[in-house]
Amino acid sequence: MGIAIGIVALVSAGCVPQAGTSQGQQVFDLYEFFAVLAAIIFVVTAGLIAWSILRYRAKRGDDELPSQFHSNVRLELVWFGIPTIIVIVLFVRSVITLGEVDERSADPAVTVEVQAFQWGWRFTYEGTEVSIAGTSSEDPEILLPVDQTIAFLLTSDDVQHAFYVPRFLMKRDVIPGRENRFDVVIEEPGDYGGKCAEFCGLLHSEMNFTIHAVPEP
Repeated sequence: MGIAIGIVALVSAGCVPQAGTSQGQQVFDLYEFFAVLAAIIFVVTAGLIAWSILRYRAKRGDDELPSQFHSNVRLELVWFGIPTIIVIVLFVRSVITLGEVDERSADPAVTVEVQAFQWGWRFTYEGTEVSIAGTSSEDPEILLPVDQTIAFLLTSDDVQHAFYVPRFLMKRDVIPGRENRFDVVIEEPGDYGGKCAEFCGLLHSEMNFTIHAVPEP
């Protein structure tokens, strides 16, 4: 079982991008928790099936059926109770994680107003006159500090878009007439590519941007 769990952990780490934010790491931990629990259930279930096949396989010269029984209340309670407990644990863990990921700071270090349009992005640093815009042919690039709370305020000028940075491990819809906000703390300096993840028209696939995360000085 330990080997199977280890394999699942390695596979999940390879399939999911390395989290670049503290919120993304919480999401990754939730993924890993689900994957490990699923591996345990698979190993136990497959093990019981294999044991049943070997234990009750047909034997030459033995035509007698194994002892039969109509019901077993204790066993039925067990296989009802275990899945119920698992679902409750997964639900509670998910609610706690999502609540922590969606927390908003009362005083973020940087607030970035993000306007999406066909087919580009406009980033404005709140409280300043600094605004950076890009199009499908020229991706915008912005600078953000690491280890600081950053608030993104998302709006759309036309149709529905989606703000997606793979290494943030989260996606947020950008909806016309509605402001959507999320906060992140970028933990590692580096370049973080982003894109629109909601089909929004002809040049949707070219609607990209880059975040350069740098030390605050």
